[in-house]
Amino acid sequence: MCIRDRWYQRRVRGLERGMRVSEKPVIVWFRQDLRLSDNPALATAVATGAPVIPLFVLDEETPGQCAHGGASRWWLHESLTALQHSLQQQGASLVLRRGNAAEIIRSFAAETEARAVLWNRCYEPYAIQRDKALKSALKDDGIEVESFNAGLLFEPWEVKTKSGTPPKVYSPCLLYTSPSPRDS
Repeated sequence: MCIRDRWYQRRVRGLERGMRVSEKPVIVWFRQDLRLSDNPALATAVATGAPVIPLFVLDEETPGQCAHGGASRWWLHESLTALQHSLQQQGASLVLRRGNAAEIIRSFAAETEARAVLWNRCYEPYAIQRDKALKSALKDDGIEVESFNAGLLFEPWEVKTKSGTPPKVYSPCLLYTSPSPRDS
């Protein structure tokens, strides 16, 4: 049984009992962060109190995306299996899809009547371009969208030299991100 069917059945059972079950679900798009702990997108989704639909899309179609080799596919399989197990312990099930992530997420959000789609950011140029376009499309569809920093101490656009430009080499970058003695 797919998560959409379970979600629908919970709504019907709730209505039969006279409960108000009108919450539209929140989709959490898992990407490189296949974990439950320390996951800001998932924590935000859970905090809404709405049903949460965890989704992973194996996207081998988006331009710029590198093809997965054998070792990467093995790691991905094991990581998704562990994530599914962790989600099942929390009463959820991971939805798996394959294809163009932007197209799948948009259609899946419409199919589930989702109120929001949340994800943790990726920083590869192709991912930034895709995510900006997807955010715009989902907002046009009337769906809330939010992305989060889940893997960096500082966002790339937050680290600047005194002249206001990004550092070009590591050592000055380290200076701009380290706390100064007066901050202690």
